[in-house]
Amino acid sequence: MGLRKPDEFVAAGSAVFKSAPVSREAIKGWVEIARGKASDALNVKNSMSTQLGVAYDCVLNLSLAVLNSHGWRATSADGHHKESLEAACALAGVSVKDFNDMDAVRDLRNDQYRGRAPATADVELAIKCMKAISPLLLDVLAPHLR
Repeated sequence: MGLRKPDEFVAAGSAVFKSAPVSREAIKGWVEIARGKASDALNVKNSMSTQLGVAYDCVLNLSLAVLNSHGWRATSADGHHKESLEAACALAGVSVKDFNDMDAVRDLRNDQYRGRAPATADVELAIKCMKAISPLLLDVLAPHLR
């Protein structure tokens, strides 16, 4: 099964996505935030939990920008992170394997709520995903950044 786009989630009854006007200002803001997060993720002076969290946040912020560039916004409905990541990855042509790895990072990020600190391999996966997916998301956003 391929990755689903926002309209497919909506057709299946998801409450995560709502139609929204494209906002070049917001798109530029998400990209700027993501660039800072990417820099923080690569900074080995940061804690491993920070590195993992900001690598994840980088991709999530770019995902929100991609969704908006296609006339969507994410709500706070249950599953909004997972569906936002999947839909943006679908719109950007990210492979199912790369999305599945990013979804695993989402789970690893949530381990902090269970008192589990990330391992080195967790951070490495998060950074690998960020480096693989971010350029594809940025390609989609390029027309909005001129």
